[in-house]
Amino acid sequence: MNKSSKAAVALFVVTVIWGWTFVWMKEALDFALGTEETPSEYVEDGGTMTVVSLFITLRFGIAAILMPLLIRNVRKDLKSVEVWKGGGILAILVLGGFLFQMHALEELDPAVSAFLTSLYVIFTAIIISILNKKMISKPLAFGVILATFGAGYIQGPPQMEFGKAELFTVICALIFGFHIVATDRITKIMSPLGVTMTSIIIAAIGGGLIFIYSYSTEKVTVDLNFVYETTFLIPVLLCSILGTLLALSLINYFQKDLNPVRAAILFALEPVWAALISIMYGMTEIGIWLFLGGGSLLLGNVISEINTEKTRK
Repeated sequence: MNKSSKAAVALFVVTVIWGWTFVWMKEALDFALGTEETPSEYVEDGGTMTVVSLFITLRFGIAAILMPLLIRNVRKDLKSVEVWKGGGILAILVLGGFLFQMHALEELDPAVSAFLTSLYVIFTAIIISILNKKMISKPLAFGVILATFGAGYIQGPPQMEFGKAELFTVICALIFGFHIVATDRITKIMSPLGVTMTSIIIAAIGGGLIFIYSYSTEKVTVDLNFVYETTFLIPVLLCSILGTLLALSLINYFQKDLNPVRAAILFALEPVWAALISIMYGMTEIGIWLFLGGGSLLLGNVISEINTEKTRK
């Protein structure tokens, strides 16, 4: 198996993991913030940012503690100023994307959020075209369109009125597009695992600062004891170990061997797994849009992979 094929398999695994993180995050946030059927015992209405930023801080913080313990060779990379700079760029992009997306989710229908977030596939293609001063190939462009449509419509046609929440989600998609491109550029010239380590540390610190600010300024009651409940803690650990430590290590180590646009199309498979897993948990019902959106995503990936193989030959 050649490098690009190994990279495609690795990123495919990442999309499966990220599909699961949708369920884990929802379980944790629903427990802490409550739902219409089950009001929260810990947080009053209006404490969303405090809970979200705490979740992000714990997710990245636990991963930052575990990585040097599990991968001892990564410690030497912490002495490199360049690795810290590269990790800082990736951390800012990841943290910014998460915050814009999660803040908007409170007001958005999931289908609208999925559609607007999926625009990162198009944004990645545009950014690459601008940087390379060259349009991507027609088959790859067709794959981009299919993947964007599939990711956006897998939960049904979005009923959309463009407001602040929608704008925030488009900004999130743009940031994720830049993150894919930055990952490609940075990991080709720096230690992939070193950059992973520093980006996780910086993201944890950034999330912690946002949490401190939110907790001290939000005029609502937030009882932080929910952190010790297994219903919140287990999803945090799963998101940290699998969704952050493992997934980001795979991305930073393997994505450099794949065209960034091809990587973006692969990442767009995440909502397929999220939808399938949500159905397993009874969170979503099976509908025709699941097959239409999922089929478009798979077809987009097949077309882009065939294009990649032809280009390689």
